[in-house]
Amino acid sequence: MKRLVIDASVILRAFFPDEEGQEESQALIEDWIKGRVEIVGPSLLFLEVTNAVLVAVRRGRIPGAKACEIIQTLKGLSIPVTDSPDIEEVFKLAFEYNLSAYDATYVALAEKPYILVTGDKKLYQALKEGGRVKWIGDYV
Repeated sequence: MKRLVIDASVILRAFFPDEEGQEESQALIEDWIKGRVEIVGPSLLFLEVTNAVLVAVRRGRIPGAKACEIIQTLKGLSIPVTDSPDIEEVFKLAFEYNLSAYDATYVALAEKPYILVTGDKKLYQALKEGGRVKWIGDYV
């Protein structure tokens, strides 16, 4: 069974039809629901998704009702979260790969047998050479 760390971009792409990788994000979530993959995220996962949905409402990208639907669906998925990794490890990774501490938190969780799946181009580009990350558009 695949073991994946997912970041907020994966979840958000599943709900926004204008985002590249929507079908793949939805397929990953469906695989989680059907027990075909194991996924996990850091505790900040839901805060990042909630904030992005809030920004989308404020910018008029989606109506408030759609935002409420996204949040309710997210709660219903029961995606497991774990405590944040050691802050020294997060700092080291953020510094090494020129990432935010938030992105480095996902990377720190993506140790074998887990792999990070992202729709964040900057994060993907920073890590793709090391094999620590998979682009959501390549999810099969």
